[in-house]
Amino acid sequence: MDSPFIVFWELTRACMLACKHCRAKAIRKRNPAELTTEECFKVVEQLSEFNPKPLLIITGGDPLMREDVAEIISYASQKGFRTAIAFSGTEKATSEKLKELKEAGIARIAVSIDGSNEEKHDSFRGVKGTFRMSMRIIENAKKAGVPFQINTTVTKDNIPDLPNIARLCLETGATMWDVFFVVPTGRAKAEMMPSPQQFEDVLCWLYDLSRKTGLNVKSSAATHLRRIELIRDRGEMPSVSELYWQLLKKIEDFPKGKAVKLVAGGHGRSLSTDGIRRAAGITDGRGMLFISHIGEVYPSGFLPLVAGNVREKSVVEIYSTSEIFVNLKDPDRLKGKCGVCEYRKICGGSRARAYAMTGDYLAEEPCCIYIPSTFRS
Repeated sequence: MDSPFIVFWELTRACMLACKHCRAKAIRKRNPAELTTEECFKVVEQLSEFNPKPLLIITGGDPLMREDVAEIISYASQKGFRTAIAFSGTEKATSEKLKELKEAGIARIAVSIDGSNEEKHDSFRGVKGTFRMSMRIIENAKKAGVPFQINTTVTKDNIPDLPNIARLCLETGATMWDVFFVVPTGRAKAEMMPSPQQFEDVLCWLYDLSRKTGLNVKSSAATHLRRIELIRDRGEMPSVSELYWQLLKKIEDFPKGKAVKLVAGGHGRSLSTDGIRRAAGITDGRGMLFISHIGEVYPSGFLPLVAGNVREKSVVEIYSTSEIFVNLKDPDRLKGKCGVCEYRKICGGSRARAYAMTGDYLAEEPCCIYIPSTFRS
């Protein structure tokens, strides 16, 4: 893949929250070594060399901790980038700030909801009041005419609450529900991860949820949804446990929407509609890259292996020639069952989770129960 489909750009690690799962181990003060405004403009120019241009996701920490965030987004918009932003649910996300971001050209905002009520969400986020603030941000986004998606981090603890969060997505009119399966890096611990069987059950349930309600669902750090999409579309059923049926029962009374195909990527759909192009097989380092607040380039924000720095080398050169990106773009280099799996070109597993659990970013996905056909014969 010569050009990345999506670029995540961490403008700062500063944040006012203290989330239990935080990849960035965010702190309240900005790092003086952050890329300057001018350096950020140069990064945009570097990214402009990719053809076609990638989707640009501004993230953090909390990018609203930078006063120049709208200026950077505006510059990217002028260069022809479709830009989205994921920020923290704090008082910095005012209605005035949302209008400013809209005028700068932002295409979508992402609001994190990890529990369906104050108690559940706030305990996860580490600061009281964040649930109410996040819901207010959603209302302000709707008033400002800014499309929004809801992001949810899945841990073994909040799985029973997922149907309630899905209902919230439907009731608020979210453009997409991005369901991120926790990776044990940063503050996140391995014991927070669902089991491989729970992965299979939740992902299989997400397929049904999307078909029943019309909610656009995307899984992050759980590319096995692409395999499940293809299997289910063939009329076959993966190996599920009682959890799947429990989750399914909880959405029996959900209103039926226009049945939609998942945007998992199994059929080449990797992101939602609203003008965003689609591509197949996107995963860490393959169609994806991450730029840190100090210019370091990684395959993803959850795979902490530095491939280069934009202050020293063009991001295009790093993505095209660095060893880690070259390895990750070739699914035949994967090890274990991932390396022989018939779905390796569209899935490939989470390279970040493989690295976190084994120290080898090419190792097999540790949270997948699927047995490839070559292992069964």
